[in-house]
Amino acid sequence: MRRSLPLIALVALAVTVFAAWMHPGVLDPANVGWLIDGHDRGQSAIGLAAYLRAGGPWPLLHQPLLGAPEGMTLLFTDSIPLLGILLGPVARWLPPGLQFLGLWYLACMLLQVGFAWAIVRPRARDGLSAWLCAALLALMPVLINRYGHASLCAQWLILWALWLHLDPVRSRSHLWWAAVLATAALVHSYLLLIVAAIWASAMLRAFWVEPRRWRTLAGSVGVAALVVAIVALHGVLGQHFASTGTYGAFPVALDAWWNPANPSYAALLPSSPDDGHGFEGFQYLGAGLIALLLIGLGWSVAGAARGVTLAVPWDALRRLAWLVPALLVLAVVAIGPQPKIWGAPLWTAHLSPALIDALDPVRAGGRLFWPATYTLVIAVLLVICSMPRAALILAGALALQLVDLMPMLAAVRATSAVADSSGTYRRTHDPRWDALIARAGSIDFQPPNPFADLALMEEVTWRAVRLCRPVRFTYAARETAMMRARLDAEALDFQAGRIDPTRLYVLLDGTVPGALTARVRRLDGVAIIPPSASALPPRCR
Repeated sequence: MRRSLPLIALVALAVTVFAAWMHPGVLDPANVGWLIDGHDRGQSAIGLAAYLRAGGPWPLLHQPLLGAPEGMTLLFTDSIPLLGILLGPVARWLPPGLQFLGLWYLACMLLQVGFAWAIVRPRARDGLSAWLCAALLALMPVLINRYGHASLCAQWLILWALWLHLDPVRSRSHLWWAAVLATAALVHSYLLLIVAAIWASAMLRAFWVEPRRWRTLAGSVGVAALVVAIVALHGVLGQHFASTGTYGAFPVALDAWWNPANPSYAALLPSSPDDGHGFEGFQYLGAGLIALLLIGLGWSVAGAARGVTLAVPWDALRRLAWLVPALLVLAVVAIGPQPKIWGAPLWTAHLSPALIDALDPVRAGGRLFWPATYTLVIAVLLVICSMPRAALILAGALALQLVDLMPMLAAVRATSAVADSSGTYRRTHDPRWDALIARAGSIDFQPPNPFADLALMEEVTWRAVRLCRPVRFTYAARETAMMRARLDAEALDFQAGRIDPTRLYVLLDGTVPGALTARVRRLDGVAIIPPSASALPPRCR
């Protein structure tokens, strides 16, 4: 019984933090209404549902329903390819229209707590101190704030990679690194890049200090080849993607660790005004972790001044120091061409259009500062754990963190409050929607711009996926140049009054070309052009 107590305590911690983060109704796979409300996590659920409804042969991660006729892979709909791999073999037995993101959020919190414990427990004075550290790492604001992107809540991948890097034995195992890199490649490209940076740092250290360097080099090549193969499975290689030209629009600010950048998120520390661009670069530590950072620095400086050798885990800190070169590179990309402090730019470096296009795959660059944030926090926690009365200090910091983050937790939890109510659709109530969609050969949204009305897009697309009808335009993380050219051509045809009689047209902004005015109908206040002919849909499971 005593051996199971740590596991029970960790599960209780993860469930408690999850309950403060999300409403329990999100765990019901049949409960969908909380997702399709005009946010990115709705598109994530739609992409996975489309794959399970009409995906290609397992383990190919391509689906034909979204972005038809080309279709796209789960990676480009931010739909967690790992879930597609796990659920694909049983897809034919699943009823259409289920969501699995609620369970994914819970799994992410359980894994976050588990890897946090694995990192800290061997280096903590006692189990209570390690549990308190795990609680602080579970309450990381950068994790709580990513509720809108389910795949990016897998920040346990960062902890997994850091756990490997800190372990003298596992850090030399290419099988362990292949496992974490392959998993990251099946979750999200940004997390893959972050984990790859930690792996590269570990390999750099091994190559520098290990006597058998050829083994390190050969094993690294093998791991890299596996990752490239998985990336190829996503359809990334050999494609020409359209650039958004927005690199630098989503940076991390220079004061991000102590500036919440959202006045409604922190109860104890001041915030610069929310300018709407700080979401991706949000790196706020919280008052509790900031207090621990100051305490750790003060204790270390005082010990050095007295000439006292501190009982800190020097080996772990030295291993973390090997991350600095990679973290500096990621930091430069994350800060971008316009460094900011307190919401205002300090200067602007004017990059060439070619460089901006080249950096488009990491346009949400603020995310790339996450490993620096996690590395700093883990280093601070390891130092605190070596102090006398560590448990008391950590308990006080946890209390301070909770008080400071209460407004943020309440705001984030409110976004899933609709999960406690019945009903799926809030914009498309009329039962005639399903009949219209079932009669259409495909669904066409005009204009092909998700920000015209994403909530409406998601509801109609969810209905279309359930009925196995292809959707020609969808909200994707990346578009190929060929797909964007097709969408632009179809938009021009629509404006000229040339339409396909088999399609259901949904007018997202209500604008109707003069030549089509007589054909427009309204359903639930939404302007549509119903199909006048039928077509066969793609084959579904």
